Amino acid sequence: MIDRREIEVLRSLLQSGSEASLSDLIQQFDGEAAALHAVIESLERDGYWFERTATSVRLQSEPDAIRPQSIGARLTNHTIGREIYVFRQTTSTNDLVRRAGIGNAAEGVVFFAEQQTAGRGTQGRNWVSQPNQGLWFSILLRSKFAVDQLPLLVRIAALAAAESAEQWIESRIRIKPPNDLILGGGKLAGFLLETSNAWNFQILGIGMNIRSAPRIEGYPTSALDEFAKQPVPLAELAAQILNRFEGWYLKEPIQAVDDAFEAMVQGSSS
Repeated sequence: MIDRREIEVLRSLLQSGSEASLSDLIQQFDGEAAALHAVIESLERDGYWFERTATSVRLQSEPDAIRPQSIGARLTNHTIGREIYVFRQTTSTNDLVRRAGIGNAAEGVVFFAEQQTAGRGTQGRNWVSQPNQGLWFSILLRSKFAVDQLPLLVRIAALAAAESAEQWIESRIRIKPPNDLILGGGKLAGFLLETSNAWNFQILGIGMNIRSAPRIEGYPTSALDEFAKQPVPLAELAAQILNRFEGWYLKEPIQAVDDAFEAMVQGSSS
């Protein structure tokens, strides 16, 4: 379990332009400087780099990997991403969410994996998930949508992912109904919704190629970094997707979702 104080320290640094006064940070720990330094040292062991002086702390760099601290520090949500778990390897993040849902976990828990050994796509297809080459994650939802409206969850995920990814590139992303994002003529991302009459929850799986895409004969694929000027930070993009997902899911009317979705379906990639 991640120490929430690590997220709060990172959030404070990010909100202040990566640097904050040492005294302000110590105040977050009830004046206990030793507690702050212990948290910073824990982050350093996890790959974060800081510059520390007698009066300030600066975040120099973050790990080029999926870290729950980096995602959590950028979330503005109240529900989606309330808990974030990252696994080095798992069969499928959807399997993890299913177990959490059956165990009565709260809506909004998210499981990420650096690699999936049995990732699933639509129609039973295998989703190739190589280590640290993309975002592979699943969200536990307890939607109040009627059964016939549950496909809206995939539309919301597609919108959130496409809008977030477009912030890093100059090309346009197109939605190919019902489950794909297309960039440069190849599949960039896919979505899988799993439900059951025996469950009181839904599982929403999302997979996006970032660093590279699997080469599949007769099935064009693409990766976001191929269209970006610099490598896209995995954790930052993940946080953007979760923030946008909650915005569409909890704050926008269904008609707005449908209209935005159709606009991206009709758009063209370049």
